[in-house]
Amino acid sequence: MKTPSKEPIELVIFDLGRVLVDFDFKKVIRELKQHTHLKEKEIYHFFKTTPLWDAFERGTVNPQAFFKKLQHELKLEGLNFKTFTPKWNDIFTEMDESVAILKKLRGRYRLAMISNVNQMHWEHVKGNHSFMKWFDHPVASYAVGHRKPELEIFHLTLKKAKTPAARAVFIDDLAEHVHAAQSIGMRAHQFTGAKKLAKDIKEILDENL
Repeated sequence: MKTPSKEPIELVIFDLGRVLVDFDFKKVIRELKQHTHLKEKEIYHFFKTTPLWDAFERGTVNPQAFFKKLQHELKLEGLNFKTFTPKWNDIFTEMDESVAILKKLRGRYRLAMISNVNQMHWEHVKGNHSFMKWFDHPVASYAVGHRKPELEIFHLTLKKAKTPAARAVFIDDLAEHVHAAQSIGMRAHQFTGAKKLAKDIKEILDENL
């Protein structure tokens, strides 16, 4: 792992889920349970183990094909793509304290995002949460074919932002993603709450948030 330098930070990179928006995927499972004889634990096990999830977040399966596969695998009845869409998407809640910190960084630093996300969720969040417009360099896994903690998605984001790793900081809720960013020389911190985020940002940027 590379030792982060003390060069000035130019780029602040955020994760999306569990950092700026929370989500309740159990809601999807409960909704789908209404259209199949399978039990909730069986639906959960399917999503936990299917390679379809990885393919959807890499963009190798489009939304319509994803739904058709779910129809078959989960034996869904009385549901079409149009009625499935809100059941799949309406699971997000904005994390106000984190977004408030993001807002204070806006204009002081360039902002980027790296999210492991499928096309449906990405487009839904973009359409319903105005803070998404604040990012100079938003990177969605489905659009680039790579997922964290793969180093390619970090390199791609830095290249897009024309910023060396030493001048970027990364915030994510998962330790393995944080370690991946650190391994290429970025400063990175694990998100556990808005108070710690404000403390970490102050230490790195010398900004009172």
